[in-house]
Amino acid sequence: MLEDDDRPARRETVVVRSEFDPGAKERELRAESSSWETSVVVDAEPGDIPVVDISAYVESGSEADLATVAALVNDACETVGFFQLIGHTVQTDLIDSTFDAVRAFHDLPVDEKQQIAMDGADWPLGGVGYLGLRSRKLPSRDRGNLNEAFLIKGQEGIGVDDNQWLADDVLPGFRTTVETYASAVNELALRLLPIYATALGLDPSFFSDAFRDPTWRLRMTHYPPDQFGADDNPGAGAEYGIAPHVDTTFFTLLLQDGPGLTIYSHPRDEWITAPVVEGAYVVNSGELLKHWTNDRYLSVRHFANNDAHVSRYSIPFFYNATASHPMECLPTCCSDDNPPKYPPISYGESQAVAQGE
Repeated sequence: MLEDDDRPARRETVVVRSEFDPGAKERELRAESSSWETSVVVDAEPGDIPVVDISAYVESGSEADLATVAALVNDACETVGFFQLIGHTVQTDLIDSTFDAVRAFHDLPVDEKQQIAMDGADWPLGGVGYLGLRSRKLPSRDRGNLNEAFLIKGQEGIGVDDNQWLADDVLPGFRTTVETYASAVNELALRLLPIYATALGLDPSFFSDAFRDPTWRLRMTHYPPDQFGADDNPGAGAEYGIAPHVDTTFFTLLLQDGPGLTIYSHPRDEWITAPVVEGAYVVNSGELLKHWTNDRYLSVRHFANNDAHVSRYSIPFFYNATASHPMECLPTCCSDDNPPKYPPISYGESQAVAQGE
């Protein structure tokens, strides 16, 4: 890992600005996704999805511990695109109470949840609220996704009060628990930024300005039981719990209470199941980090199903830069011999692409 004095000097890179078309990007990803469908899935082997323990860095904050964990994250992002994060700062009791709250929400009658349906005419903010079973949104597909979800978000000019919430007497304590968790996972994401900066050979504070007012979305998802039999993985033309997609994030932090996540392993050139590590976040890079790093970091396709006889719940947190922040190729990821592959873009310009939510 580079020491401060060894970091390459920041260089000026001339980039010709071209207009980004999010609709075209969405169509490209949708067309590509049809080739991702598979009926062949194998179990992950030890080491297929690295486990990164940040507890020493969290405790000490030292440059040495930062460099150690950054090297692990860098290797994971370059070769796998996913890793399991342990030793983090979100308390176990908060994780447990958040899962309990999510289960209680999805146990409500559908007509109760439909009172806060996403993109309803009576709510001005889009992309928040209840998304029903077999929705064709997030990711957009021709066939419905076999899950239901509740989503909130925040970004420049949008706070928690702008989201849709059930009245507290309908589900007492739900909003308080979700807001507490959202605050805690935002703090964790912020704490990870120096690790990513150091991994990329940049000053640990490099991303501070880019994430001064981050764009985030929290999705609380329910996958009903018995979607598929044990020997009945979906193939071409099938429905999925959530269809194969890539996330459009900087990174995603996922909690899951049971197996069901399947990722494409580039090293193995096959689809593998992601094991459940108690208390761990499954972390993956998204399209914006891939673009920002000039394809140095992978954005890996994945999907989810629930083959169990009980419901599966997952809580992904999608983290992005300030909506208006311009993102040019990082100075350590481009050169005369490796020029930028993508035009500068802000997350706000790319928001019409919603593959990974």
